[in-house]
Amino acid sequence: MVGAPPTTPAAILARTREAWAALDTALVLIDGQEMLRPRTPEGWSLRDILCHLGNPWLTAQIQAHLDGRNPEMFTCFGHEVPPEPSEDMSTNDGRNAWHQRALRRLSLDRYLDFRGRTEALLLRLPESEGDVAYALVPSGHIGRMRPALPGEPMSFPLWQWLRGETWHHFEDHVAAFEAASR
Repeated sequence: MVGAPPTTPAAILARTREAWAALDTALVLIDGQEMLRPRTPEGWSLRDILCHLGNPWLTAQIQAHLDGRNPEMFTCFGHEVPPEPSEDMSTNDGRNAWHQRALRRLSLDRYLDFRGRTEALLLRLPESEGDVAYALVPSGHIGRMRPALPGEPMSFPLWQWLRGETWHHFEDHVAAFEAASR
């Protein structure tokens, strides 16, 4: 998965599928014990990283978009577990900790189901915007839980938002799975 960042809807989908395929290839070769071994300073295992990548939040947001509705914050994360005081919702780390705590109990099959549902929903999204090139959503923006509606602050076209939330996120994490599969 090397090359320039994708800038069109079709290229975004293709690059995301490549990243998913690389993850699937690595997962087949990893045994259960390797999935549970802590690998990060925060103690996250591959199973936890997979939970992080499972994208119930993305599935919920794409479904809301397709349904023509504006999702609630908890819906955007794919669960109804409220954050704890120690989980600072104004930071990516705080939101990641909250999300990971809420979903950690789910099975590997459930994580993979979220991913499969997200992929199916992505395939339903219209690509009517043609070959319009999109810049990446600015990194470091805190508080945007979903694609904004037209006219809202930090409003981005859906494909621009997805470009910042799909392919590169899998590419960022797939190396840990590939290393464990060797």
